[in-house]
Amino acid sequence: MNEGLSPKEREQEFFRFCIREYLKYGSVDEVFKANSYNLPISYPAFHRLVKNWGIVKAAGPNQTLDEAIRFMDILAQEKIPLERLYRKLPPSFQTSMSTMHRILQHVKEGVVRRSGTALVITKEVDPNMILVAKDTNRRLRVDDREGNLSIPMGFSKPGEQMGDSILRVLQREVFASHAVNKTMPAGCHPADEPFMYLDIADVRVQVIHLTLPESIDNFSSFKLTDHAFVPVDEIISNSKSYRCGVSEIAKGYVTCLQGETLQEPVFSVSMLNQSLAMGWLQNFDLK
Repeated sequence: MNEGLSPKEREQEFFRFCIREYLKYGSVDEVFKANSYNLPISYPAFHRLVKNWGIVKAAGPNQTLDEAIRFMDILAQEKIPLERLYRKLPPSFQTSMSTMHRILQHVKEGVVRRSGTALVITKEVDPNMILVAKDTNRRLRVDDREGNLSIPMGFSKPGEQMGDSILRVLQREVFASHAVNKTMPAGCHPADEPFMYLDIADVRVQVIHLTLPESIDNFSSFKLTDHAFVPVDEIISNSKSYRCGVSEIAKGYVTCLQGETLQEPVFSVSMLNQSLAMGWLQNFDLK
C-alpha cells in the first residue's frame, strides 16, 4: 500500500494511522491492545505524537459517557433492579456493575462527579438548524434500540480551558478526518461562555453554541455517522429519537435564541436524573 512512497511519506502515513487509531479507540492503551501490542512505536513516543499532532488528549479514563447514560435511560424506563438489567448486557459493554451502582447512587444523592461538553452547532445563515448525527457504537446496544441521534458531546477535564473542551469534541465527533490530516477548519466561532449546564447521570455538561461558516460541510467521526442539520423544533418534538438530554438542550437553546436567557448560564437537572431519583427506586435493593 505504501509502495512508491519516500521514507518520510511512509512515516507520515504511519503517524496518520496512529492518530486515526487514537481517535477511534480513545486512548494509547486501547490502541496497543487493538493492534495486539505490535506497533513500531513506544508508549512515550505515541503520547508525544498525539500532543505534537495537535490532538487534545482524552479527559482521563472516562470513556463511557454515552454508555452510562444509555444504561441509565433504559433502567429508568424499565424500572427493574440494576443487576437484572446488567445481566442482559452484551459482552462488549465495558462499564462495570460497580461503576453503574456508583453512578446511580450519585444521581440519587444529587452528586456531580464528572464534567462534559456538548456542542450546539449551527450554520451562520440559519441558527434554527442544529447539527446532529447517528450514534452507531455497537457496544452501547443493551436492548433492541440502537443508533440514537445526538449532538456532539463528550467528557471534559474539570477546570480546563473551554477551547480545549470544544476542540476535543470537534476532533472526535465532528472533524475526525480533518484532525487526522491536520486540516481542522478555520472560522468556527464558539460563544464566549456556555448558555446552559445540564446534569445527566453524574456528569455536569456545559452546553456551548458554536457557529460554522456555510462552506464547512465535511463531517466525520468514528462514533457518529450521517451528520445532518435538522430544525431545532424537530429535535424537541421528536425527543424519543435522541440521546437523553438532547431535547432539553434544544429547548434551552430556543430560549437563548428568543433572548429570554439571564445574564448567567442556566443550570438544569435532566429528566433522566429526576426519573431515577423518584420514589420507585426505593423499592429496589441497590447494593
